Amino acid sequence: MRLRFGPGKMLAVTVLVAAAVWLGDSPTAAQSARAGASDRATFVGTYRLVQTEVKDEKGQWTRTPTFNSVGYITYADTGHMGVHIMPRNRPRFAANQPTPEEALAAIRGYTAYFGSFTVDESRKIVTHKRVGTIRPGPPPDFLRYYEFTGERLILTPVPANNGTREQATNRLVWERMPNAPLSAEEKKFLGFHKLLYTDSYRMKDGKEIFHGDKVYTRAETSYIIYTPTGHMMVHLMDNKGRTEYAGAQATPEEALAAYRTYGGYFGRFTTYENHNPAFVLHNQQGTLRPGGENDATKRFYQFNGNVLRLGTPPTVNAAGETTGGHLYWEKLPAIKH
Repeated sequence: MRLRFGPGKMLAVTVLVAAAVWLGDSPTAAQSARAGASDRATFVGTYRLVQTEVKDEKGQWTRTPTFNSVGYITYADTGHMGVHIMPRNRPRFAANQPTPEEALAAIRGYTAYFGSFTVDESRKIVTHKRVGTIRPGPPPDFLRYYEFTGERLILTPVPANNGTREQATNRLVWERMPNAPLSAEEKKFLGFHKLLYTDSYRMKDGKEIFHGDKVYTRAETSYIIYTPTGHMMVHLMDNKGRTEYAGAQATPEEALAAYRTYGGYFGRFTTYENHNPAFVLHNQQGTLRPGGENDATKRFYQFNGNVLRLGTPPTVNAAGETTGGHLYWEKLPAIKH
């Protein structure tokens, strides 16, 4: 997947990463229970989607027959959360830019959002307070009944009008992922980072001939996330000009506009700090753009205090100039309540 900033525009990506520290590597659910941890503390971690379930006519939960998706949800002790769920086997675009119909097919069934979370232990409800999502417009909070069963987390959408758990007809089953044996360098990446701005440059004969102004098109409404399980996900959303759908579902034209103003992918990450320059590899397991699964994207990185700069390998244009760009991310502190 190539990160996109507006219709038809590619942005080379270089990121300054603050020395990020995930606030507390997550214990297993069983370990948390034995230690008497709060439900909120037990949430902290990264989970893979195992299956979705529906309630049959007898009131029993059964696996959704058409389930064929891959996805991850992550919760940090800082109070932040993010999720990507991708249907498998989506058709590729015929050309570099999708048609409205292709965009509609790409976003159909794809879930991606990010924000913060709170836990109501008395009602056993976790609230996802979304900052951004694929669907344009002010995102409402998502309320989910939750249940921990061994290493599994079951999230049940609260029915309309604040309905009871018994009235729910669908739910998602997630399985906690174990923490990975990360290197000291990889641990510097851990955390939630918010986009500050982007820039671009051109060089010739080893000298910089152009350095673009700071661009804030997706500032403040874009996150990149690295987790102790070795996973990462990115959400890139325009902060202005996104138009809400006229109806409950997007038209092809509305889907194309939404696709052009939201991008992202998820997978695992590995650092190569002994290379010059050092880079991080994002091994994509899923992406909003169909066909980008299993791609590996190379991002040069630098740390500067609490800011992370990421960038793609530079390219050479027709004028013989070396061109590239950077994304600057700031490590997010814990949310104060």
